[in-house]
Amino acid sequence: MAIRWDPVLTAAVAVELQAMLAGARLRGIFLDHGAATLHGYFREATVLFDLGPSSLGVEILDASEPPEGSRPFPCKLKAVEHIPDERVLVLVLKRLRGRGGSIRIVVEFVPRRSNALVVEGEEWTVRHVLVPRSGTRAPRVGRPYEMPVSERRGTDVLVSQQEWMELLESEETPKSRRSLLLREVAFASPINATALLDTNEATGATSLKGGHELWERLRRIGLEIELGDDGFDGLVEDGLDSPAAHILQCEWGGQPYPTALPGYRDQPAESLLQAIGEVRRAEGAAAVLTPSRWTKALKEALRLARKKHGKLLRELEATPEPGTLRSHGDLILAHLGAVKKGAAEVTLPSFEGDSETIMLDPALSPQRNADRFYDRAGRAERARAALPAMIRDADSAIAELGALQERVMAGEVPENEIRSLLGEPGSAGRGNRDPSGPALPYRRYQTSGGLEVRVGRGSKANDQLTFKHSAPNDVWLHARHSAGAHVVLRWTEKDSPPARDLEEAAILAALHSRARNSGSVPVDWTRRKYVRKPRKSPPGLVQLERAKTLFVEPDPTLLDLLKPGT
Repeated sequence: MAIRWDPVLTAAVAVELQAMLAGARLRGIFLDHGAATLHGYFREATVLFDLGPSSLGVEILDASEPPEGSRPFPCKLKAVEHIPDERVLVLVLKRLRGRGGSIRIVVEFVPRRSNALVVEGEEWTVRHVLVPRSGTRAPRVGRPYEMPVSERRGTDVLVSQQEWMELLESEETPKSRRSLLLREVAFASPINATALLDTNEATGATSLKGGHELWERLRRIGLEIELGDDGFDGLVEDGLDSPAAHILQCEWGGQPYPTALPGYRDQPAESLLQAIGEVRRAEGAAAVLTPSRWTKALKEALRLARKKHGKLLRELEATPEPGTLRSHGDLILAHLGAVKKGAAEVTLPSFEGDSETIMLDPALSPQRNADRFYDRAGRAERARAALPAMIRDADSAIAELGALQERVMAGEVPENEIRSLLGEPGSAGRGNRDPSGPALPYRRYQTSGGLEVRVGRGSKANDQLTFKHSAPNDVWLHARHSAGAHVVLRWTEKDSPPARDLEEAAILAALHSRARNSGSVPVDWTRRKYVRKPRKSPPGLVQLERAKTLFVEPDPTLLDLLKPGT
C-alpha cells in the first residue's frame, strides 16, 4: 500500500526540504496531469511530487532539463513550510524578475484528494491546478486558495497531562478512545494512534500517561514552524533536535516517520526523503520524470507490438500448405471435364490413387477455380516467405520497446530518445494522418500491382470516404449482406482494373467486415458514381444502382503484405 502521510511526517519533511533547497534557483515546473505528478526543476536538483493515489511521496533527484511544456518560473526558493496539523507542504518562492506577488507551490498529501497547485499574491490566488476536483474545497483557477485550518486541540495551546487523561478516560473502550483521540487531538493520526494510547497488544490495556509524553514529542516536531502574519516563520521552541528518520514496519507496509514509535519494529534511515524513496521502490513506485504522454505512448506501442506479434504467429499457423493448394489446381485441370460448372464441391481421383474432395466457388468456371487455387498457393508461398521475417522484426520491436520502458522507469531516458523512436504521440504512426490536418477517415493499402486501396474506419468514416475522398470512376467495394467497411480502389481508366488488384481490394473488404472468418465472402463492386446515399439514411448505409459480385477468401496475411512499404 501507499505511504501514509500525517501532520508530523509532513512537518518533518518540510524541515528536510528546507535544509536541502533553501536558496535554490527554480527554472520551471511541469504539471503532469496524466500522471498526477508535479516536477520542480531547480538548478541544484529536481523535486518530484507524486500525488498518485497509490504512490504518494516526494523525492529529490539529480538536476535535469525541464521537458517540453514546462512552465518557466525564474524564482528563488525562500522557504519550505507546512500548515500546522495538516498534510500540506508550501514552497515559498521569490521572483527573480518581473512584477507580481510572491509565488507558492502548495502540495496536499491527502488520500483521494491529493493535489498540487500554484498560487500567487497575498490572497493565494490559484493559477495552476494539477488535478481538477469537485467539491466545496476544490481549488479553482482565479480564486483564492482555501487554506485548511485544524480545529483539533493542541496546536496553539499545549494539552496538559491532566487534560489528556480526563479527555481519554471519558471513553471506556480502546476503540472509542482511539476515535476520540483522532477526532480531538492535534497531530494524532492512524500512524501513531496505537502508540499514543500505549496499548498493550497482548492485554489491550493502555497507559495514557506514557502516551502523553510521546504526544508532546510529536507536537514539538509538528510545530517546529508556525503560521505567522505573513506566512510561516519562526521556530516555536528553541533547541528542538532535528527529527530523526525511521522506517516503521506497520501492518500496511513500510512507513517513513521522523521518530520511533512504541509497538513498531523499525530501521533507521539517513533521512526521511531517503526513507520515502526506499519505501516507494519497495512498493513498485518509480521516480519517473518522463512526461506521462510518453510513458503512455510507449506502453501502447509495446501493447501493439505484442498484439502484432501474436497476430503474425496466428497467420503463419493458419497459412495453408502451398503444395496442397497447387495440387488441387492440378487435379481440376487434369479432370476438367468431370468438374461441373456451378458445383460447390467435386470429388476427384488423386494422383496417388485415392479420391479427394475439393471445395469450389460455384460462381466460377472450372478453369477459374483452378486459377484461384494457383493464386492462393502463390499468396501462401509469399506469406510463408514473408511472415518469419516479420515475426522476427516484431520480436525485435518488443525487445527494444521493453528495454526502453525499463530504462524509462529507472529514470534513464531523455524525452528526445523516446520521440525519435515513437514519433509524436497521436501523430502519423500508422501512416493515415495528414500532419497538417485531422485524421483521415480511411486506412491506406497498396495492391501487388501498385494501386492504392482506401478502407473506411467506421460508419461515419465510410460516408466520408465514399462521397468526399474518392473519384466518380474509382472502384467501390463492400461485403454483401454484412456490416463492414466501404473500400475504394483508386482507378480512373474506363476498363475494369486488373483482376488481381480487384481481387485483393475485395479481400480487404471481406477482412474488414463481419464475414472475415467465413470461408468464402461475396463482395459487391461497382464504380463509385453508381453509389447513392438515401435521404435520411443512417451513417454508412448506401444503395447501388448497378454492381457485380466477386467471391473471395478472407486471407489475413494480405493485411500486412499490402501495407505501404511492405
